[in-house]
Amino acid sequence: MINQKSIAVLPFNNISGDPDNQYFADGISEEIINTLCKIKGLKVTARTSSFSYRDRQVDVRHIGNDLGVSTVLEGSIRRAANRVRISTQLIRTDTGFHIWSESFDRELTDIFNLQDEISRLIADRIREQFGHFDIQDDFETPKTSETRAYQAYLKGRFFLLQWTVESIQKAQESFKESISLDPEYPLPYLGLSQSFVHQAAWNLADRMKALYMAHHFIKKLGDKHTELAEYHYTKGLYHFIGNWDFEKAQSHLNQALRINPNFSDALEFKAELLNANGHFDEAKQSIDRAIELNPNSPNHFYILAWNHYLQEQYKEAITSIDKGLSINEGWEMALELKTICQIQQNEENEFINTTKQFASDKRETLLHLWKAIKEGEQSGLSLNESSTFHLPVCTYLAWYGGIKDKAIELLINAFYDKSGQHINFRFDPLLAPLRQTDEVKKLKLTYSLASVNSLHEEIKESKSETLSEEEVTDYLELLNSSMSKDLLYLDSHLSLRELAIKLNLHPNKLSWLLNNRIGKGFNEFINQHRLAHFKKIALKPEVQHLSILGIAYESGFNSKSVFNEFFKKNTGTTPKAWIKLQTSKQAF
Repeated sequence: MINQKSIAVLPFNNISGDPDNQYFADGISEEIINTLCKIKGLKVTARTSSFSYRDRQVDVRHIGNDLGVSTVLEGSIRRAANRVRISTQLIRTDTGFHIWSESFDRELTDIFNLQDEISRLIADRIREQFGHFDIQDDFETPKTSETRAYQAYLKGRFFLLQWTVESIQKAQESFKESISLDPEYPLPYLGLSQSFVHQAAWNLADRMKALYMAHHFIKKLGDKHTELAEYHYTKGLYHFIGNWDFEKAQSHLNQALRINPNFSDALEFKAELLNANGHFDEAKQSIDRAIELNPNSPNHFYILAWNHYLQEQYKEAITSIDKGLSINEGWEMALELKTICQIQQNEENEFINTTKQFASDKRETLLHLWKAIKEGEQSGLSLNESSTFHLPVCTYLAWYGGIKDKAIELLINAFYDKSGQHINFRFDPLLAPLRQTDEVKKLKLTYSLASVNSLHEEIKESKSETLSEEEVTDYLELLNSSMSKDLLYLDSHLSLRELAIKLNLHPNKLSWLLNNRIGKGFNEFINQHRLAHFKKIALKPEVQHLSILGIAYESGFNSKSVFNEFFKKNTGTTPKAWIKLQTSKQAF
């Protein structure tokens, strides 16, 4: 069942003529996604899944089914000197009909206001079509008056999201350039901190140095930007990966998800934290929600696979891994976990085939691991050769190869170093015998069940500002008068926001009134008045010189497809057949 209040923002096309401006088009698309994500009650597909349709000719109806959304935003950007032209169109995924389209020409210095304006217009149109949710007056988008700083930040995001050693280094250079141009702009500090945390987590740089740099930039930013979900996500990421400080990570994670319930990366992070602490049902709920928002993220399926693996559900884990690999073929982190599951399943042929996707040194290590686990064969390899693995393969190999003291030493050192490879050591099935040793039993992590429950509590949406019963009565009377006497529905460009201004009522309250008291969304309410007007005048002599569509336009409709669809939905017949029937009735 598709959530009707939902949208996917596809990557905007760069039509500037300069391929180097692709980062700018991507950045604007992502910023609109981020802004829309702040609207509670609106489901927004995450960037990873939306951007997977780049350069692919896919019918929007298929995209809607794939992503579970009712609308898709397409757009293009043309940038020339200090001006930008953005063209957008909002499309229904069930019919392919265009709900709204508009072009904007602005100075580059006005780019932040333009992003907010486009986001608000999109949210307005979805609310008018599909039902009530509140839209905040201020999206609190971090801004800089130095457009070059913003462009450098967008370049940094562009490179960071490619997730390679080289691209992360380029991202860091761009973020630093952005800071040099505007030291007060918060987003590049967060980008830098995230980039260093990921380097530490994925063994892409010296772990301690990378974590020091991550802490340096988040500390340098200070506590002035606690209203940003990204701020809390970044601090939580650092505390979780850098320090295994689950309490602090949880606190910041809660804040990130309260600000942005659509933050799929934060939901993934939440699932990782819960997995590491053995709360698998809650972790499953969190990662399932992340996948709902971001169904084309290989990372999400990887964390789901860990959830299954830690519960010894190896078949299900492999299924999740394969889903992730179908999106990102050859991803070594996922392939490593797959080999471990195949070992546990005793699937030797499948295991051997999977190891062929690794470089020769890693493949040799994995083959030794199979023999160590299955036959107790001691490995002749230097254990340091396994250090490039993302899983604790070195520790596995030492224990099952009979070098038990070395395995215990590696695990204890990893505990005190807070190694990302071992963060799941308390529930990893292959480490079960190590957990029974006296040395490992002494390793304690404090993380109370009460705090987990606090972490997993539903992020409650703030209640809509409703009207008193007296106000409901007064505004219903005023609304009916505006339709029956003022005929405001004849304005073909009338929007909910414009009607709210005419009624001197906040748009959120008008939306609530229409949906919760009248029981109709804005478009249905207005179009029913237009339909009634059409029926009232369609047979009059003074409009017989007009076509049926012309009469529809006179009644306030501004789209042939909307008119025909709405007419048939409400009458069960076509406008032409209805007029023919009414004419025959008049003849008698």
